[in-house]
Amino acid sequence: MTRTPEDDSDRPTLVLSEIAWFQHLPDNSARQMVACPVPLQRPLNTHFVLDRDEFSNASKLVLRNLPPKIRWAGYVQCGLLIALMLTGAAFRPGGELQPVSLVILILVWLVFLTAQIAHRASTKLRFAPMEGKEIWYEFHETGFRCGLPNAESQLSWPTISSFIETGALFVVVESGVLFYTIPKRALAADDISSPRQLLVEKVTARA
Repeated sequence: MTRTPEDDSDRPTLVLSEIAWFQHLPDNSARQMVACPVPLQRPLNTHFVLDRDEFSNASKLVLRNLPPKIRWAGYVQCGLLIALMLTGAAFRPGGELQPVSLVILILVWLVFLTAQIAHRASTKLRFAPMEGKEIWYEFHETGFRCGLPNAESQLSWPTISSFIETGALFVVVESGVLFYTIPKRALAADDISSPRQLLVEKVTARA
């Protein structure tokens, strides 16, 4: 039994392991249910023009699902900056805010502001080569191929570290913040289960 997410939000949905068919086997008075994935019978091809919002949403999902070590390093950095900001605000000899405290507060605020600006600029630069261009994907048992009119990539499943599925997107993560975005609108309703099945079998099962 395959369950397809109906919600179009970008909140990650639960990927079920029962992605093919079930065979019921008798076990004394009880019954056992065994899931058997069905191999992909033919390559799955799709092509589309990616929207900027789809790429931006995929980028945000990847950042929220970074490996724990990277996330904790970011938390520590933010914690140190906040501690520095609070120290600067609390440093008031004679009950007055000192110029050095004001400088610290401004610098910390600029760090947070520039980080947001840098992320937006990075997203824009990464999306620029694909803006308005047709992207194609071909999924098969050993990996997938994808490309633009003037470029092509081929990846095997062992090089993929994780994937994220939402109601509108498949986001295939190679490593860190390097990812591939496949909108579900580019797939026929009957084909949506095929990439999910491959990703569960080749990526989730290996993790």
